[in-house]
Amino acid sequence: MNTFRFHFFLFVILFFLLSTKNYAQSGIEEKEPTLQKNDGIHVIGNKKEDLKKIPGSAYILDNKYLQEASPTDPMEALRRAPGASVRFQDAAGLTPNIGFRGVSNEESRKTLILEDGILTSLSPYGQPESYYSPSIERMERIEVIKGSGSILFGPNTIGGIVNFVTKRPPVESTFYTKNVGGENGYLSTYNSYGKSFGSSAFEVSLLRKQGNGFRNYQNFDVTEGNLKWIQDWNENHSTTIKLGYHMQNAQSTYLGLSQGLFWKDPRINPAKYDEKQLNRSQTIISHNWKLTDEHAIIIRGYVSQAERNWARQDFLSGKSDEGGYLNPPTDTLRTYSPGILGNRPGDSIYMRETYTSRDQSFLVGGLETKLESKFSTFGIKHETDLGLRFHAENNLTQTNLKKTDDPLGYLTKASLQEESLTNNLLQPSLPNFNLNRQERKIEAFASYFQDRIQLSENWKLIPGIRYEEVRQKAITTRRQATQEDYRIGAVLPNDVSVNRRSASESRTHIILPGIGITYDITKKFIWFSGAHKGFSPPTFGTSFSPQGNDYRLKPETSTNYESGIRGDLTSYLYTELVGYKMYFRDQIINVNEVGGENGIRPANTGYSTHTGGEAVVVWDPAKMQKAEWRVPIELIYSRIEAKSRSFNPFPVSQTSDGRELIEIVPAYTVNNYQFISSDTTGNYLPYVPKETITTAISISSPQGYYGRLEYQYIGKQYSDLLNTKDESEDGNKGIIPKVELWNTSLGYRSPDKWSVFINAKNIQDKQYVSGRLPTGIQPGPFRQINVGFTLEI
Repeated sequence: MNTFRFHFFLFVILFFLLSTKNYAQSGIEEKEPTLQKNDGIHVIGNKKEDLKKIPGSAYILDNKYLQEASPTDPMEALRRAPGASVRFQDAAGLTPNIGFRGVSNEESRKTLILEDGILTSLSPYGQPESYYSPSIERMERIEVIKGSGSILFGPNTIGGIVNFVTKRPPVESTFYTKNVGGENGYLSTYNSYGKSFGSSAFEVSLLRKQGNGFRNYQNFDVTEGNLKWIQDWNENHSTTIKLGYHMQNAQSTYLGLSQGLFWKDPRINPAKYDEKQLNRSQTIISHNWKLTDEHAIIIRGYVSQAERNWARQDFLSGKSDEGGYLNPPTDTLRTYSPGILGNRPGDSIYMRETYTSRDQSFLVGGLETKLESKFSTFGIKHETDLGLRFHAENNLTQTNLKKTDDPLGYLTKASLQEESLTNNLLQPSLPNFNLNRQERKIEAFASYFQDRIQLSENWKLIPGIRYEEVRQKAITTRRQATQEDYRIGAVLPNDVSVNRRSASESRTHIILPGIGITYDITKKFIWFSGAHKGFSPPTFGTSFSPQGNDYRLKPETSTNYESGIRGDLTSYLYTELVGYKMYFRDQIINVNEVGGENGIRPANTGYSTHTGGEAVVVWDPAKMQKAEWRVPIELIYSRIEAKSRSFNPFPVSQTSDGRELIEIVPAYTVNNYQFISSDTTGNYLPYVPKETITTAISISSPQGYYGRLEYQYIGKQYSDLLNTKDESEDGNKGIIPKVELWNTSLGYRSPDKWSVFINAKNIQDKQYVSGRLPTGIQPGPFRQINVGFTLEI
């Protein structure tokens, strides 16, 4: 779908929505229209009783927590959600790594991230990596769903759903500002102005934040502007328009540290020239049409455009394939070593003169409609949701080679030919600057239906079904040369890429059933149980080869079961207790995690079981005494056993004509480029802590003073499917030790609508390993103390 079609598509939606004003007003009554409360499709809702509609586990990070804890990025908030596992990769959570219940958290690929119910990924179907994430400063609350209610949303329904809910425009004319500054050069200012007049309401906001990061060369800055407009034409018709623009520049890298460099100084960052630039704009138009008191239609159109250019400097580890020392290549720009003498193989990192820029552009759009109905059949009440979505993507990706010391940024043919004679690591030389160029197209259709059947006063049966169909097409116009190209003379001896046009298509379709049941033990306390099938479609990174050939992979699927209780036991005690079991099948194993095109092709292999329990308990002893103070004490606990249950050393794949082939290679880990030589059945999955605990005590007084002390425990994790315990010199393998963190916040909220606060994260300034992906040790965030104030006038 080209740009013209998207603008035409947007025009049609605008015409339809604006034209509704004319026919809607024909039946207007004399009374003044009032703003409706419903401004879109919600995942849970803004009322506590909305949780009763969810036939599975659900969790809300409310506005009170966001105000008091003042998190600076989504992962800081979401790591306290039950069942969550997070991995920090950059200084400001600009590329979140979030997973739930043992499903991979790598760049949140298996977690569906929404904003006000709308897909936020730059490429939700083709490349769902979270290169963009909604800014938490704009949010009123965060909703998390992991149960059978997931089938109302897609495409990824395996690793949980996270919905960021933006603030609603204020009723009165209001200017709001929040300003925060702290360690590591962190500065953030969020300003908004909004008002309601008659049947209209709007809010416009501007966010600017920047910092130096907690490692060297981690500078970042984010500028973001948003507009939200709500127009009630009459009591039956309401339109919401959201416009947004996000601009990001960050010295962001995939390169971590060797073990020796981490011991020396975890603040070291060898990737001085790595830089990610992101520009994203979006338009969302939503129209609510109340047909009757029992039926309503929600229609939404969305369009987003984005460019993400990421330059990453080339490097080599100081360890050869045989495990010995590797001499620095002749184009080494700088060597990072723990010391002058006594370095082990792999302790050193050689940063080279060249870097690769991975440039991508994205155009995404869709139209979604939902019918909400209430009716009765034979005295049985029903609440149904019926939805359809048409979605399209057009993405362009290309890889360019550049040189760090070249003012123009491009390699010269003469320098490359000279290097090819002196350095066997660059054979052949690279006169072609553009290595790869591929256009990617997606057309997707989804439909769903869910019925909440009131069997009796206390019992509800909630069956549902979802259908997903995805058509992918890759058109390659330039690719890296193969041995066959050299053999037939299709490229010159010094070329590494070739202009060749080829195209390949794939199609995936699947039916996802789900069923849930709830029983109202009391009006505020329920038992729930459910089962549903989860789904994650193959992405372009796993569906097609760098040459554009279809790998014909099956989609990843899961079968999920859970049961639990949730609600207010008393006015001062809330709890949710959940047990679950998940069977994850057809997992896609892929070695191309660092963006290279080398290694073995991905393949479907194996399955795993995920068994666990989650507990949330909030007790306020002050409410027991009917005091004016509030002293909520929170406990959030998760325990999970996520294990591999099969081993397939020779995965089976299919060719483009449907013939089955056996890959003549053993299975291997996802992240370390290392073959698995032994049966891994029964091993723990990587990056899944067995236990996580969050405890917190908050105190708030009627005068406006508040404080919060929080403790977080994250159990040990493995970094590969081999469950390697010993840490490797290059930092890629080994145990990720447990870590205990303390956070606190203090503040004062004045009745005159201003506040001051101080927050401290990782008070003890612990230096710990957050992960070993994609390459080397990625340290977790160090201590960060921020002070700030808010003002509302």
